[in-house]
Amino acid sequence: MEESDQVTPSSSSRRRSYSIDGMRVELLYCKSKCYLHPTSSSKDNIPGFLTLTRQPSNTSNIDIVISFVPENLLSDEERAIYEKVDMQIDTTISEHDGTDNSGNNSSNSKKNVVYINKPLVSSITSYSFGITISNIYSVQVRAPSVGWWWGSIIFNSKSMEKIPIVFFHDDESPSTIKEQELRNKDFNIFSSENGTNELFWGGDQFLKILKKYCVLEKSSLENTVFLVNPTSEDMINFVPPVQSSKKEKFNFNTFLNNAKWKILETLANVTNKTRDSVKDAVDEAPEPIKAMLLKPEVRQIVDDFDSSKIYLAKWAMGVQEEAERSRKKVILDDYYTNMLKNELGTEDFKNALSPEEVSRTRRIKPISKVEWESFFDHTGRFFITVNEIKERIFHGGVDEEIRPEVWLFLFEVYPWDSSRLDRTTIRKNLFIVYSRFKNQWEDNFQLQEEDAFWQDQKFRIDKDINRCDRNIKIFKYNTESGEKPDENNKNSDGIDDEDDEDVDITNIKNPHLKILRNILITYNEYNQNLGYVQGMTDLLAPIYYILRDESLSFWCFTKFMIRMERNFLRDQSGMRAQMNTLNELVQFMLPELYIHLEKADSNNLFFFFRMLLVWFKREFQYDDVLKLWEVLLTDYYSSQFHLCICLGLLSKHEKIIMKHLDQFDQVLKYFNDLSMMIDLDDLLVRSELLFLRFRKMVDIIDREASNKKNSGTSDNSEENPISDDLRRLLSKKLVIQREGPRPPGVMGG
Repeated sequence: MEESDQVTPSSSSRRRSYSIDGMRVELLYCKSKCYLHPTSSSKDNIPGFLTLTRQPSNTSNIDIVISFVPENLLSDEERAIYEKVDMQIDTTISEHDGTDNSGNNSSNSKKNVVYINKPLVSSITSYSFGITISNIYSVQVRAPSVGWWWGSIIFNSKSMEKIPIVFFHDDESPSTIKEQELRNKDFNIFSSENGTNELFWGGDQFLKILKKYCVLEKSSLENTVFLVNPTSEDMINFVPPVQSSKKEKFNFNTFLNNAKWKILETLANVTNKTRDSVKDAVDEAPEPIKAMLLKPEVRQIVDDFDSSKIYLAKWAMGVQEEAERSRKKVILDDYYTNMLKNELGTEDFKNALSPEEVSRTRRIKPISKVEWESFFDHTGRFFITVNEIKERIFHGGVDEEIRPEVWLFLFEVYPWDSSRLDRTTIRKNLFIVYSRFKNQWEDNFQLQEEDAFWQDQKFRIDKDINRCDRNIKIFKYNTESGEKPDENNKNSDGIDDEDDEDVDITNIKNPHLKILRNILITYNEYNQNLGYVQGMTDLLAPIYYILRDESLSFWCFTKFMIRMERNFLRDQSGMRAQMNTLNELVQFMLPELYIHLEKADSNNLFFFFRMLLVWFKREFQYDDVLKLWEVLLTDYYSSQFHLCICLGLLSKHEKIIMKHLDQFDQVLKYFNDLSMMIDLDDLLVRSELLFLRFRKMVDIIDREASNKKNSGTSDNSEENPISDDLRRLLSKKLVIQREGPRPPGVMGG
């Protein structure tokens, strides 16, 4: 065995490589003076090293091997390398300042890449063992205590293979002794890895390193047990639930008295043709609808989106009649009500789910970078099913650190079955294609100077871009750098520019806002039938905020618009269809509330228009919007789960509405004022429970209808209360509606 100074492929980082003849593996971690206790006699104890190793080729973290190597199996040279690694690799990181105790920043210090002979996994004549992370179900950590002089770690394998307990003899371990001395100097003597107030011990160092390569979640059943890369089912059954960040109890009276109307910006400069279409629709509306449009609560929304004014006007002329027709069959009659009571064994359908079903809906921790990486094999392909991944995202979301990559899968820019190499090729090709689309308008000066429609679309885009998420740091300042302007420089533009009537809205300086404009103008060329419509900026901004890449943001946006295009159709048929479905869903699931909304002239559910149009973008804080979107993008239960979110909101506030609100403007004001006050985690759980209850009720009704048909007792005139629209809520298939060719002379929306 020789120490090699041969330069490895990563020579630029000046990493030294130690090699030993034979099959080599990289030594990631090593802890000396670990023992096996095969008998109760201390003279039989087996000293050795606890190690983490992996193949030098591309391997996944789940392939990392945890091994115990007895000292007597190593040569003097090998043992010296193990001991050197024990003292060097990540064992002296200070907890409070992120630097090592030599005074050098750990991120800048040299990292030794050490290669050793592959440890012996097992032998009849030795006590060595090895197990991959993928085969470990849990790790039990027993810190030193009264009666347990040495701390120990127990590995529980998925294959039920019995693995010896590893004891940490800290009084003999040089690395542990050194760490304890440093901690004593810093008055930092307690453990930080197992969530207790126990004194630091050698097992803490092992846990700290292991957490870099796998997810460790403390079990709710036994606080010394950590689940390794737990599945969603394990997280739900054995890991404590995530606590909601919103603790305050909602006070209705305080809310209703103190809530202040937010002044939404009026989107101006619509073309005469668009204004005429709005005016015509309103003029044809019945007098009660005209009066409704004048209410300040309504104007808050319609001033923001002109399409909502058209929608409300057309509702009275068509949608109301449809709601009345569906009401007769969707609100269950006594026969179906009694049948469901008998089947579910409860008078209250709200208690229709078993305790197990309810427990499975709770929120769990977001997917971390370590956990996300554990989903891939060595080629960068998922080795677990897409449905498992989507379930995990649905119930927990993802950490901010990995959100850009996860969203590329959720928007299906990356195919779910792609490899790491495939994705590199995809990114390159998409950049080329995007550049071609962009060049179609960017280099076409005749188009920019002579095409009235193009000029109108660009003006609309510029107007909306100037008002887009200006409370978010990267969009806040209209400066060349995107940073806060110099207060002493009068020529610098700031956040308040959009409030200045004399400002040139086409003079966009912020580099991020420029990219948003480029993407929207390019999409205008990509989908010429639809073009740009108010509200699209709301859908694009969060995507770019996450990705910070122009080409990838464009392709995510185009994928997003496949499902969202129906929200922006000229005839409003897509929004009307969703409102009709939501109307039927409320009748079916919350019939008493629906009847109350009818009496309050609010069964048009107009208060959900803005929420549906831009996917709740104006209702939540930005972080919650991102979290909600990735839940909805999974289509885990349904491609229309956003309607269940609306149902969840109604269910949450059902008692307040029925007790206190009996007029249209009261209901609308109440829901408008919920903006930025909604507990998202609570809403997601409630919405999931409602969906599961809905699915169970549909199953029972369908089964009864099938039994009656098979027995010959069915009356062909009987209508099944489950309409096609309601039934489509159970489907994961996207509901797609595309805009037709633009009529001559018609401008954008």
